[in-house]
Amino acid sequence: MKDPQDKKRHYVYLAGSISADDQTYTWREEFRELTKDLPVVCLDPTLNQFNQKLRRFQSSVNLSKAAKVRAQRILRPKDYQLIKIASVVVVNLAFSDPEKPMIGTIQELVWAHDIFYLPILALTMGVENPYTRNNWIDECCSAKVETVEEAVEMLKTFFLEF
Repeated sequence: MKDPQDKKRHYVYLAGSISADDQTYTWREEFRELTKDLPVVCLDPTLNQFNQKLRRFQSSVNLSKAAKVRAQRILRPKDYQLIKIASVVVVNLAFSDPEKPMIGTIQELVWAHDIFYLPILALTMGVENPYTRNNWIDECCSAKVETVEEAVEMLKTFFLEF
């Protein structure tokens, strides 16, 4: 018989922009830290050698264009597989760069919503931009919260008590 204290592990995909802005990494780190004692596995697409090198060297050394193109052919199907095993998606819509539209993030939302029927918690961080106030994006989101802490509380309230 299963121990009632044994709770199901939830897989949480952390979607959002990945760029030179360190905030695109730090909110994910904060989420992982706040959930480390919960039955949660964070599926963080930034935790690979390619993205970690990009983070470390973005400000001083540009990775070659060829390396970025080659990575795009593997990163997209890799992220698709991570979303496929997720129980819920937390997406940060606050950090956007006019030079780098959130095309990948929007595609991830469509996969999560239209293909896998996953709940999506959207972080706005109190920011108003084309992503945080778009009706089509809102249609994909199950709920919107302003902070990482609120996203963790919503996860605890709706997903961890069974």
